[in-house]
Amino acid sequence: MNIVVVGATGNIGTELVQQALQQGHSVTAYVRRPEAVTARAGLTTVGGALDDVAAMARAFAGADAVISCVGGKPDTGFMQQTLPTITAAVKQAGVDRFVLVSAFGVGDTKDKASGFARLIYATAVKSLFTDKALAEDAVLPRLELNWTVAYPVNLKNGPRLASATVKPMAQVASVPGLPTLPFANVAEALLQIAADEHLAKQRMLITTPNGWRPATASSAR
Repeated sequence: MNIVVVGATGNIGTELVQQALQQGHSVTAYVRRPEAVTARAGLTTVGGALDDVAAMARAFAGADAVISCVGGKPDTGFMQQTLPTITAAVKQAGVDRFVLVSAFGVGDTKDKASGFARLIYATAVKSLFTDKALAEDAVLPRLELNWTVAYPVNLKNGPRLASATVKPMAQVASVPGLPTLPFANVAEALLQIAADEHLAKQRMLITTPNGWRPATASSAR
């Protein structure tokens, strides 16, 4: 695939670029600081801002998928400002596949979290998660793209686990405790999600192998 990674210098983005190249994909890194990206075979680096729709559209042109790993900035409304411009550029470039990295605990996903996790979401990361939720609620319902949102659990640096769980949120009853997943596993899951066009309009949990409980047939409806 020809993949564009927005936010390629972050923790997830760095792993995503590396794994995509290892798998033989062509990768374009759209970043604010091109000098922060190490040149490698198969990698094109494009510098630009997230409010420049025309520049992003030029960088996205010809891609099979655009994956946004852009994080956020507390108390700034960052995602509410940038998600509309990123998706506008994806559409203008004629790219159909768009994958957005969010976080478990954003929006109504928090309803499936443990009490301890919900306390963290309501305090330590409240402004960040509120911004993400407002951006997703405003943009995604009207987005005419083959989009998928990924909701990884708490993340850390560390060796890749043997496996991770990737499940539609509708199939998840709860996420007990506070599962933590290495960035490498999230990157691996994102490549799988981007390649699966059957996940259109789906919201996907990315967690540890035992970091979820399945919904019953009645609760999944």
